[in-house]
Formats: sequence, structure tokens, C-alpha cells
Amino acid sequence: MKLKIERAALAIAIVVGLTAAPAAQFDVASIKPANPSAPIPGRMGSHANISPGGVRCRNESLKELVEDAWSIENYQITGGPGWISSARFDIDAKPSGAATREQLLQMLQALLADRFKLAVHRETKELPVYALVIGKGGAKFNRSTAATTAKPSMNRLGRNVSMAWFAKYLTRFGSDRPVIDKTGLAGNYDLNLDIEAIASAAAGAAGGAPGIGNMFQATVDAMQDIGLKLTPSKAPVELLVIDHAERPSAN
Repeated sequence: MKLKIERAALAIAIVVGLTAAPAAQFDVASIKPANPSAPIPGRMGSHANISPGGVRCRNESLKELVEDAWSIENYQITGGPGWISSARFDIDAKPSGAATREQLLQMLQALLADRFKLAVHRETKELPVYALVIGKGGAKFNRSTAATTAKPSMNRLGRNVSMAWFAKYLTRFGSDRPVIDKTGLAGNYDLNLDIEAIASAAAGAAGGAPGIGNMFQATVDAMQDIGLKLTPSKAPVELLVIDHAERPSAN
């Protein structure tokens, strides 16, 4: 009986192995330590370019690479050794032919698993968040139209944007916790926040050149004039937990 069970399990394993699709991989991939003195534009000095021709990352930490590969926010990544946020790398990777963005992200995930020995799993936890909500006086901004969005202004924040986009912007712009859209508003709107006024208020609060924390608070203060506010709350947040990671070997 035991032998029959073992044979059945082996047969199932063989079938699974034959039918499982192999992980997509780049045709050529290079990972090198980043040059810290290289002036690279982008997210806090790092930069990732994902195009049909391949993936090019400059001055990125493993945590940022995970953020790119799984299309998640920085606050959703937890676990792993301390160097995943400090050590920085350059990546040049090309597929054998043109690939979709989704295919490239799957290849990047496979590359991180291969070269960094990256192992992850997903969890959902209730975390402190800010809820983006409508104030008591109601919304004081309009839904975008073709006429208003055809002429974007360089000194206006929030032209033709969704509330989900604005919540993500606030999260990335210095919030100490995730911002979750709870406005109930669908579609895109023109918030028309005055960037120059926000920067001036932030500079005044800082007594000089404004830091990102001052800019965030000045933006939150300006939001009240258009009927938006942040309310401390808790919400379930999906996390990607790094179970294991190793520094990559030299190419």
C-alpha cells in the first residue's frame, strides 16, 4: 500500500513537472555594484527603465528592485537583511526579442531569485494608514474635461488625476504611513494645488530650503482648501516579505 502511494505521488510530481511553465528568463543579464558618484536622475538618485527592449536599472537597492519587479510600493516590502536598502546595483538585462512589460517584470523577478537568491512570500496585515477623505465642506474641485486637461500647468499639482493616484503621490511624498483613497470618487479630477504656494509655506516652516517632510505637511495643509484631508486609520495592507537574500556574485 505504501509503495502504491509513493508511486502515485511520483507520477503526480512528474506530470506537474512536465506541465508547469518554465520561468521566463532574460537572454543576457548583467548585475554590477553601482557607481555611487554617478549623477543619475530619478527616484532619490535611483532610476529604472523598463521598455520592450529590456530592463536598465541604475543605482538601485535590492528593495527598490523588488518594488519595480512586483509593481508595489516601498512600504509593502518587509524583512530581509539590512543591506537590501543600502547596497546599490546597476542592471542591464535584455530578452531574446520584444517583450511586454508584464513579461519583463516576470523575468526581473526570476533574475532576482537567481542572482540574489531572493525568496519571498505574501502576507496581509492591518497597519496604521492615513485615509484620504472628503472634508465636511465637501469637495471644492472639478472633474477633469478635455478642455482643462489640454493645457497642463507646470506650477499646478493634480491635473487630470484620480484619487487613487493622489493617495499614492502623498504616500511617496513623505508620508510616514500609507495613504489609502477613501473618498469614494471615481474618475479623474483637477485639484489645481498651487505648487509655488506649497513650496513657500514649506520654506517658511523650515526656516530656509524646505525638506520633504515640510513639503508633505504643506501639501496636506493646502489640501484642506479644496476639501480633502487625511484621517489616521487602520487598514489591511498586502505585504511582500523577503525571507532570504544574498549579495549577487560578480558577473
